[in-house]
Amino acid sequence: MKLVNTRINTPTGQVAVGVGVGVGALVAWWAWRRSTANQLPTKWEEVGVVSKLNVYPLKSGRPVSVSEADATERGLSADGALDRSFLVMKKDGPLLTGRQVPKLTRVAISFKGHKVTFESPDNPAGPIEVDLELVAKEAKVVELIVFGANAKGLDCGDEVAAWMSQAVSAGETPVRLLYNGEDPLTQRCARRAPYYDFRHIRDSDKVTYADTCAYMLASESSLVDLNARLAEPVTIDWFRANVVVQGSAAYDEDDWAFVRFGGEGEQSVVLRRLKPCDRCIFTTVDPYRGCKTADQEPMTTLRKYRLLDGPEKLAKAWSIKPVFGSHMGIDVCGKVKVGDKVWVARASSNPRWHF
Repeated sequence: MKLVNTRINTPTGQVAVGVGVGVGALVAWWAWRRSTANQLPTKWEEVGVVSKLNVYPLKSGRPVSVSEADATERGLSADGALDRSFLVMKKDGPLLTGRQVPKLTRVAISFKGHKVTFESPDNPAGPIEVDLELVAKEAKVVELIVFGANAKGLDCGDEVAAWMSQAVSAGETPVRLLYNGEDPLTQRCARRAPYYDFRHIRDSDKVTYADTCAYMLASESSLVDLNARLAEPVTIDWFRANVVVQGSAAYDEDDWAFVRFGGEGEQSVVLRRLKPCDRCIFTTVDPYRGCKTADQEPMTTLRKYRLLDGPEKLAKAWSIKPVFGSHMGIDVCGKVKVGDKVWVARASSNPRWHF
């Protein structure tokens, strides 16, 4: 953007007119950007169908696979299960994920009304039930930091805390279980990186306990391509995707700026790509065995062909972090179902949509 100066012989006049025109140009540019920021694409391309929907009510826990879900501003929700609305933290300490306690990935969760059941093959005591009405009534609020942001949760009690400690660490690490559900105590904004300006992240993008954003999208074809390079194949559960697409070309999702679900002309749900999903050591956790792979797969293989080569600043920051799938925000909430058609607007068709 250039600021245009109109020259007048007096120094005072020159500065006054130059700044006036410059501010006018700045205001016009800001008004244009604001007016176009929330506009949805008008041209869509059909690329496949939704093949899987996963809700992860417990952060780092087992997924709840559903045939349909509400796509909310904080993630998928189905039958009372809201994505990443429970988390495990050390007693009087930081949050814990499958990176620190891989057995957390084997903890399953199910809902029946206001009662929630947890079970794990790593706790011989069997399942345990938590009454969320009682949790809300007792209202023991705990404050914590989630990836640099302040957050809160309702403590779910001593009994389930002891059960969870046994499930994730054989009782060696005392933990607490927190809940932040349908009526949130706090909401966090999608996490912005200090090393790069992902300009499609907005202040309106909210999360509960998710690392970065409300949605992670991946494709079956990309997984097939990866598995063709691996000695032992992995499943999509290793990548913890909320929405899985079938029928598109491998890694075609790298070019999807917007994703819409439903029939032609419908706009039931629209997701907006915030950034590529950069992968960390969590990808090496086998979610069925609850342990890290000895050969650090599939990360080792992904690093051979899925590291960014640009933009330079981001490629440097992610020099050992391959990308797989996309982090998404939401522009239109609604219902999404397995079998829904998937329509996309490509980043390559509009320079404003590039990350």
